[in-house]
Amino acid sequence: MLILLLFLYFLPSGNLRGERQLPIEEWSIPDFAQTRFHASRLSQSLKISYALNPFYQSGDFDGDGKLDVALLVKNKSSGKTGIAIIHSGPKPIVLLGAGTSWNNDPKYDFDWMDAWQIYPKSPVGQGAGEGKPPTLRGDAILAIKTESASGLIYWDGTKYKWYQQGD
Repeated sequence: MLILLLFLYFLPSGNLRGERQLPIEEWSIPDFAQTRFHASRLSQSLKISYALNPFYQSGDFDGDGKLDVALLVKNKSSGKTGIAIIHSGPKPIVLLGAGTSWNNDPKYDFDWMDAWQIYPKSPVGQGAGEGKPPTLRGDAILAIKTESASGLIYWDGTKYKWYQQGD
């Protein structure tokens, strides 16, 4: 018995079948999101960023009743920060920022964001802009620059959009 315990204690992390080993930080990410991200072509140019705590959020972002995951990511070559949204099911992963075009910026970078949280599906109050608040189809992501500004990232049925909350 003691030999078995010692063997298990000194066994390398991972498993005996040679499967890809995950950093300990990724153990909490839902399995479907880990698998889809690492199997995607995006994982060649992006890495998961641990710059924020938490480094991922989960909610029903597209309003289909299934869990989705938003991962904080960093472009390996440019260093720009973004959000990879992994929907449950076969929908493609959506990349916001990380040096790609989003929110009318050809090389969007979420580097300014120092906090984020889920904004549950509910009515949205009037924000800092003049536009009418959106009607949420699912949960939204509240991107925050503490003591400065915030905005909602929400699914409009076709794409992810931005609604300025505060300045």
